[in-house]
Amino acid sequence: MATDIISALELDKENIHSRILVVKEINNCSSSFITSCVLGHLIKKKSAVLIISTHNSIKHYQNVGLKMNYNLNRCIDDGLVQFYNFGEEYVDKLLKNEYISVEQIYQNITDKIEYMRKKYNVVNVIFDGVSHLLDMYYNIKEINLICSKIIELIREYNSLLICHFNVASEHDLTHVLANFLSHKAFMVVEVENLASGWSSDVSGHLTIKYPGKKFDNEHMHSLEIKPAQYLFKLFDRGVKLLAPGTV
Repeated sequence: MATDIISALELDKENIHSRILVVKEINNCSSSFITSCVLGHLIKKKSAVLIISTHNSIKHYQNVGLKMNYNLNRCIDDGLVQFYNFGEEYVDKLLKNEYISVEQIYQNITDKIEYMRKKYNVVNVIFDGVSHLLDMYYNIKEINLICSKIIELIREYNSLLICHFNVASEHDLTHVLANFLSHKAFMVVEVENLASGWSSDVSGHLTIKYPGKKFDNEHMHSLEIKPAQYLFKLFDRGVKLLAPGTV
């Protein structure tokens, strides 16, 4: 049940290429359901995906995928999906007192995309846990450079890029980092818990902003494109979006 998310993100339209989507998790509210929904959508379309992860494991995505009727491990075996566990690679290097430079990170990602492009013209990228690079002692300038380089690749190859950020608060560096990338995004998705706490009917709030649409011919003369507001309810096999005030 990923249809609501795919429609809200406008990924059901014909031309979704060269788009950057930024997903911001506000105050520890998990947004991994968005990755799982988009991943399932791309797999069903037979559109190649590189997952770069410092946050969730391949086991996590495999378990969620099985509930949503796709087998991630099988897609990896077939070459449609490649999983780059950068967090694990970083820890392995750290235990050997080795450091992965910004240039090496970018080169590793480029090599993986180029390898996949031997079979698929378009390779989409999901970067899960961008803000964890701060925990790895990369500074904002270095992280912004890595993301900017990936964006250049995406635009060159006409692909889709989703960047996930764990945002702690407005006074945190994670917030600054997410805002840097938000200015380059076509769409920004903010996911947060209910202010009132837990509810059996609703899991949280979802806000979609459209910074990139101001450059579209359709919206060129609009003074302001209002954000879309939703409530969402998570289920084992997907997510349902609800209009505010309907619950």
